[in-house]
Amino acid sequence: MKHTIVMLILTLLVSSVRAEIFRDNFNDGDLKGWTFIQSDEDGGIENGELVLGSPKKEREAEVIIAVDGIISSDYEASVSVKISWLARNISGGATIGLRAHTDPLLKKLKENERNKKLLPLLHKRSYRFVLGDINIEDDAHIQDIRRGLAATIQLMKVSMEGNLWKTFSRDKLHTFRLFNFKLHKWYRLKVIAQGNRFQYFIDDIKMLDFLDDTYTEGKIYLSSAKGSRVHFDDFEVQYDARPVQPRRKLTTTWGEIKGDFH
Repeated sequence: MKHTIVMLILTLLVSSVRAEIFRDNFNDGDLKGWTFIQSDEDGGIENGELVLGSPKKEREAEVIIAVDGIISSDYEASVSVKISWLARNISGGATIGLRAHTDPLLKKLKENERNKKLLPLLHKRSYRFVLGDINIEDDAHIQDIRRGLAATIQLMKVSMEGNLWKTFSRDKLHTFRLFNFKLHKWYRLKVIAQGNRFQYFIDDIKMLDFLDDTYTEGKIYLSSAKGSRVHFDDFEVQYDARPVQPRRKLTTTWGEIKGDFH
């Protein structure tokens, strides 16, 4: 009897958080399950690929598109990436963002038409995993721009003085590794976030491995940073679903498809 009760408790604990998968190869030509956070005019599907970044080389706007409905702590996300353009002397490239979330004060901005220009700040708290040209800083002064892989932490402070919102945000470089990637070449990126441990792979080779406790949960997004034009394909994310997840119709349970997941 006691053994049965223990097994029942364990079953309930395991079933309360289920691993699920969301996949998109973009071959259907639509972006169902995604929402543009910034610069939707510079992103879309071309030839079965998600392309983020303006074809006009002088544009420097960051393009951000998020997966709808997923709010999780632990992720295993992978995507094929090809960079076709990088602006000179500007830090940028292909980005996977994890645990993105909103500062509590910024939630009020959604109801204020005058503050629509600040809505992209809703994803300014996150971990960013970048393949591209990276600013190497020393005491907030840019010393060099190097080509490689980086993990950065987006930090933001928000305050209100009278009727004015005050915001300050910056990317803090956490970990960097040189990698001389080639333009117009496909690479497979994978990021694993488990608790406070983060691992970053390229073509199944581990490149970064670090610990950090800054953010515990949030959304996932893809981005083409300033001046870049990036092609994404075969996106796949496994995540730990909460008991109530708003993506039930867009996802498949891990138990149903674990045989073909790689």
